[in-house]
This record gives sequence, C-alpha cells and structure tokens, in this order.
Amino acid sequence: MHTPPTFDLAPPRVRRKRRAIGSPGPVALMLVAAEFDPSVSVTLTFDRDIDITSLVASAVIVNDAPEAIAYRGDGPGTLLTPRKVVIALVEDGGQGGPVVTLTAGAGNGIVADDDGGTWAGVTDVALPFPP
Repeated sequence: MHTPPTFDLAPPRVRRKRRAIGSPGPVALMLVAAEFDPSVSVTLTFDRDIDITSLVASAVIVNDAPEAIAYRGDGPGTLLTPRKVVIALVEDGGQGGPVVTLTAGAGNGIVADDDGGTWAGVTDVALPFPP
C-alpha cells in the first residue's frame, strides 16, 4: 500500500503596515564666523537665520588669554543681520595663554529661525574664527 507524501505547510504570511517616515528633526546651527572686539563684545555669525529671544548670554565666554582676562556674555544680545548676533561682554576672571578663545555652552538659547535647530556651542575655538 502506498502512502501519500506529507507536506509541512508554511505559516500564513502576516501583512504589517509600513511605518510612516516622519520628517527629520531640526538641523543643528553651525557657527561660520566669530570676532572679538577686546573688552567690549563678541560677534557670532551662523549658517542661517537665528532667533535670540531665549539667548543666555552668560553661556558665552571669551578668554583673552594673552591679557589673562576672561569675559562672560551679558545682556540680551543684538541682531546685526538675521544671521549675526553681537553679545556684550563683562570681565569675569581669566587665565593666561597664547590665544584668544571662545567657549559657549549648549544651553546658550540661540536657535534657528526656520526649524528651531539649536546651536550646540563650541569649546576653546581660537578667535577670530575662521583664522
């Protein structure tokens, strides 16, 4: 007597909904230039228009190392152009060294005007930037 062959059936295919591809998040701001006016201000220029309504000027520090003086940002800042902000400086200690540097913390409050992308800040960038 002949027995018919047996087959293992594959499990049924499960159709899953495709995930919707969301729009990418905000793009980070990029610093493209920075200038120091000794003991007065620092001017920052970005790759696109910025919003400084939440600026935390004290997060911006310029270390004038050759003079052994550090300056901290003070006040609301002033937009010179949609991409350029001037931040007033006040003396705040200091340390010696060969170059003038800029440091700005991530909580500086400078954001892109178009998508709200934030500026992550910088650490010890030689001024003027770019050289």
